[in-house]
Amino acid sequence: MQLRFFAIILFLTAACGEENGAKNSNEINSSSIHPYASYFYAFDTIVKVYQYRDVVHGMNEQYHRVFGIEDSEGKHIVVERYTQEGRITEAYNYNLDSLNVMDHMVVNGFGENEKATLYKNELFPFEKNKVVSFASKFSGFQDSTVLLMELDRKMTSNIVNKVLTDSISCIKIEEEAQYTILNPFTKKENRQALQSINYFAKGIGLVEWFDKDKRMHFVIEDIISQEKWIKLISE
Repeated sequence: MQLRFFAIILFLTAACGEENGAKNSNEINSSSIHPYASYFYAFDTIVKVYQYRDVVHGMNEQYHRVFGIEDSEGKHIVVERYTQEGRITEAYNYNLDSLNVMDHMVVNGFGENEKATLYKNELFPFEKNKVVSFASKFSGFQDSTVLLMELDRKMTSNIVNKVLTDSISCIKIEEEAQYTILNPFTKKENRQALQSINYFAKGIGLVEWFDKDKRMHFVIEDIISQEKWIKLISE
């Protein structure tokens, strides 16, 4: 399946969201079979932009652009990740029913949008203390190299966290990541590991994540409209 969301222009998507907003706005994930769907992003055709700040490096921000699509393959939720300058780095297309990843797009080392090869497609655990796995391969940062990203995730607890201005029920997801740069000709490998913690809040989605050494620690700062986001990154 092609990455349909590559072709969705920002302003066109906003216009479609406004047209269909009365029917789809604030729709909860009631049609999903996933037992923790209420902790994921809600399906909504109106684009929402999640603004996160790295509290370790206060000037560092990240934006996640989230919107729902319904087509012949059903409903799915797209999560696009952007730098603070508004440059897209990757995108995930989740099936609403299972919350498994249908497509993974990355901006590779050559600055090109690339549809990654998926080997495993689970990122959102179905139950506590059960590991789910995701594996994706795409072009590396040098000619002929490829990068293999492998993620193992496990939900370990339910807690109540301060999110924005409220105390909200959250699930804690621990992640073990392996990033391997492979050269298929020389057979050389360069592997790096990263352990991180992710918090998903009920009715919101991802609200916080950090690596275990706290070298970076992103916390949600706001949820804004696409129009406001475009103004922010254009200033």
